[in-house]
Amino acid sequence: MSLTLLPFLLLLVLTGRKAESLSKSVVILYPPWFSVLKNDRVSLRCEGSGISENSSTLWLHNDTIIPIKIQDYNITAYNMTYSGKYQCQRGQSALSDPVSLEVFPDWLVLQTSKLVYMKGEPMVLRCHSWENKCISKVTFYQNDKGRKFFPHNSNFSISQVNSDDSGDYFCSANIGNRKEKSRVVRITVQDPSPSISLSSRIWYYILFYLVMGILFVVDTGLYFILQREVNGPKKNTRRPLTRWR
Repeated sequence: MSLTLLPFLLLLVLTGRKAESLSKSVVILYPPWFSVLKNDRVSLRCEGSGISENSSTLWLHNDTIIPIKIQDYNITAYNMTYSGKYQCQRGQSALSDPVSLEVFPDWLVLQTSKLVYMKGEPMVLRCHSWENKCISKVTFYQNDKGRKFFPHNSNFSISQVNSDDSGDYFCSANIGNRKEKSRVVRITVQDPSPSISLSSRIWYYILFYLVMGILFVVDTGLYFILQREVNGPKKNTRRPLTRWR
């Protein structure tokens, strides 16, 4: 193997992995909340890279095909049967990862875009009422008798979360003369896992293929040296015959 081919092999490997990652479809929720109440409207959009606008879309709900082929799937969550995982496949792209949607028959729900945040990320919580009924005295709670937050509206945000922001959250609000509480949502804040930069990964692959190339060259050299010694001319160890007179 020629060492000059190693960068090209590396480029092919990285390009193939990038193409593979870009070929998977993605389901996007709008609004971006995965917990909703009965009669809420939700829009699911199927996105994919390098796909024409005329490409058909395959939708699945709990592994069952939905008989529509459009990119935007709009639903009204009339009951809990709309809960579950949604996937899509657009054009020739691969099937998307599942996106979960939960429908609750409650007065209030605490909404968040995800349950696991990385340290330093922004977090937005929303106290949402059934059929968008008018609510007042909205309060957010962390760990029940822990911290309380009194926002100016139904949203509460933290610009950069840290480990202290992990915990069980719920909200309360007045709907008319009644005070209602949402279900508890457990949110976890994790430290970002150490990631290797792209340049570091490239040098890792270059070093790997370089070492493999050197070992190949050394092994090939030793092979030809041994072959030359085995097949080379042998010394004549026989004594010359003497003539008897």
